[in-house]
Amino acid sequence: PALTYQITSGSLLGGDSFSGTLSRVAGENVGTYDITQGTLTAGANYNLTFVEGTFTISARDITVTADDKGKTYGDADPGLTYQITSGTLAFSDAFTGSLTRDAGEDVGAYAITQGTVALSDNYTLSYVGAALTISPRPLLAQADNQSRGYGQPNPALTITYTGFAGSDSVTSLAELPVATTLAQTNSPVGAYEIVLSGGSDTNYSLVLSNGTLTVTPALLTVTADAQSKVY
Repeated sequence: PALTYQITSGSLLGGDSFSGTLSRVAGENVGTYDITQGTLTAGANYNLTFVEGTFTISARDITVTADDKGKTYGDADPGLTYQITSGTLAFSDAFTGSLTRDAGEDVGAYAITQGTVALSDNYTLSYVGAALTISPRPLLAQADNQSRGYGQPNPALTITYTGFAGSDSVTSLAELPVATTLAQTNSPVGAYEIVLSGGSDTNYSLVLSNGTLTVTPALLTVTADAQSKVY
């Protein structure tokens, strides 16, 4: 702002007036700076006494708000970003540091915190947090196709999994799906569905895919009995 002054003792006579301007100690950072007489004068007819004032630079208010983020379980974290939602930066000033988030890799919401994001002492920085949400990872559970002969017991019904993250395996699941079929030992030749049901886990969204049990004809060999007769 302009540097102004008031006459606090005495008065100017006639049409006399001041000339010149005040000045202040140089500086743009937060703090107080003396306001000096500069070139201000009332002329040779006055014995001018100048009382210094202070020029105060206060901190600039600015607010940053973190952006909500999301990822699928097992994936790498996305970059954590933020926006200025109130105030502006002055000159060529810039932020330093980066956001962080609460630790954890299981499905859930984790707070995004200010971390080391900072500005100089010339600012009063306010931070508004957000959350990183980890969602379940799709996991395909496929019932393996099987076959057997008519009259034979059903083979073991097995499941193949596709989509585990990292070092996860079947043992990582809270509850395994179960494979069943309506085919019995004496079920006739044909195709029978192997049905998957159940199964659950916090970090995975199970996609169940059925398979087929094929009952094939039983092997049967017929041998004619030897016979004879008189001519």
